[in-house]
Amino acid sequence: MIVQNNKLGSIKIKTMIFEYENYEIYRTYSNATLLIVREKLYDQWRAEKLLFSVDPFNRIEVDAQTYYYLLSNRQFQLNIVAFGSALCDRKGAVTFAFALKQMRKVTTASLYDGIYIEEFGYILPTYTGQEVSDDVVIGAYLSGGRLVHFSDGEAYSHFIDDSVLREISKITGIERKVAPTFDVSAQRGEERKFSLPGRPELEKFFNEHIIAILNEPERYAKLGISFPSSVILYGPSGCGKTYAVDRLVEYLGLPKFEINSATIASPYIHDTAKRIATVFTSAIKNAPSVVVIDEMESYLSTRSTATADTHHYEEVAEFLRQIQDAQKNKVLIIAMTNMYDKIDPAILRRGRFDNHIEVGLPSTKEILALLINITKDIALASDVDLEQVARDLAGKTLADVTFVVKEAGLISGKNGDYKITAEAIKTAMLALPKQQERRRIGFANN
Repeated sequence: MIVQNNKLGSIKIKTMIFEYENYEIYRTYSNATLLIVREKLYDQWRAEKLLFSVDPFNRIEVDAQTYYYLLSNRQFQLNIVAFGSALCDRKGAVTFAFALKQMRKVTTASLYDGIYIEEFGYILPTYTGQEVSDDVVIGAYLSGGRLVHFSDGEAYSHFIDDSVLREISKITGIERKVAPTFDVSAQRGEERKFSLPGRPELEKFFNEHIIAILNEPERYAKLGISFPSSVILYGPSGCGKTYAVDRLVEYLGLPKFEINSATIASPYIHDTAKRIATVFTSAIKNAPSVVVIDEMESYLSTRSTATADTHHYEEVAEFLRQIQDAQKNKVLIIAMTNMYDKIDPAILRRGRFDNHIEVGLPSTKEILALLINITKDIALASDVDLEQVARDLAGKTLADVTFVVKEAGLISGKNGDYKITAEAIKTAMLALPKQQERRRIGFANN
């Protein structure tokens, strides 16, 4: 490690992002990116005249050794090309293409392992011996680190407009193939109505944004929509996210692959990333399929708050690569979280998860709809007023509603009754946690 202490003069280092033999990248407390390189690497750049426009590096002595550092404005990208871009919008994609074109005027070295400094238009090689074509260099950067060819064409159409891709092709001279469309109608069985009692707006979203596309692939393909976009469901625990996803997957009848602590968590270095890749590979082989990511904050929290090691960074990068590969191979990805604000911005970006759906606490109307549904085959005493029960349960989660009905049934059975009584429901409600501060009720499509 080049820097032993958590500061470099007036620059206070927060965490390490990447460490390699001849350079290191850090995040500072001001949220800027700090690049430190060894004198040997810097001298090679100078000797080959790669800093052709301006030399942005500063010299510093650390433990009698000479290093050079660059503090990048947080508005600009400073990252490893092979890891891909976290925020590759039109401007970022075109800027990278121009930087690559300019670097090719001064060097023939592979830039796949290069350090991209957007602020100055440099892609500086690190000479690790990875000979990779510029076709893959662009592909890796645009796709978030996947080892793919830009010329393949279909890996980026989810989130980068085709006009931008044509512009990049014109700048770099690398032609793209036209991405094929899908036909998933053969994977669907007889069309039937999908319902989600207690969540009418979520039911509508699933029907319009997922089920309709799978039921009418040819019509939607003509409209430029080849497969449903990935979805994030977020909101307080117990509000029915898992229930909703389970109902949807059951309805679709597609193979389901789960990512949770039981399936991918590992104490061994690099093993979690490998398990992530294995799940997605299996999903692609069985496509069309569904990948469900539960408690996504456990694996996809923002990298700026990660610990100093690079393993969390590796796991997020692996997800970025796999998500895009899965999407173009007819894999529907649905993620759930109770901590939306903790998720890495690169994951939340449109093109990876287009739909961010808040599943908040249910309204009284939604509670009543669920009560009617779950008691339709249950014997209720004449004194049970479901509308009143719904009002009494206002501010509770759908999980609480289900618990009350089940608990009331047990209480009624214990009392020797053959029907659930109003008194049993009141008793069951007392077993719920005390009323907490009301949370905003609702459903939002961001």
